[in-house]
Amino acid sequence: MTHEITFPETGNIVEVRLSGELNLDTFRDLHAELYFGGRWRTGMNVLVTVARGSDPTGINAKLLRTGFRDEVERLLEIRGPEFKTAWVAEDAHVEPLLLQWQSMPFVKGVYDFEVFRDPAKARAWLESFATDWPEFYSPSQSTGRA
Repeated sequence: MTHEITFPETGNIVEVRLSGELNLDTFRDLHAELYFGGRWRTGMNVLVTVARGSDPTGINAKLLRTGFRDEVERLLEIRGPEFKTAWVAEDAHVEPLLLQWQSMPFVKGVYDFEVFRDPAKARAWLESFATDWPEFYSPSQSTGRA
């Protein structure tokens, strides 16, 4: 899996674009860069797009319940409270995997996440939480959070 991470100049929406083969090891690599790379701050939310042509066959229900569950628990403290993720599936065959992940009992209550096919709707959903973290929209963000 390849990934691109774009941190915002203002606002609290970090954009991630995934492509290629999706598996647990590559998600761990993504998480290392995203959450431990020095730019992540409590109050940020994530807009993840799974690019057209990505291969989700390396992830199954058992792996979601085990390895991915461990990842959720490991990252809980780092991501902070009220964490939101909007997932966009550019291909319809990825959507069932995302919906399965969303339905896992250990995901519910740990963070909010929604699955979309339309990136504009995904962004609008995340932007509806802007008032929760107004400091991300002040001029000081560019100096204090870069």
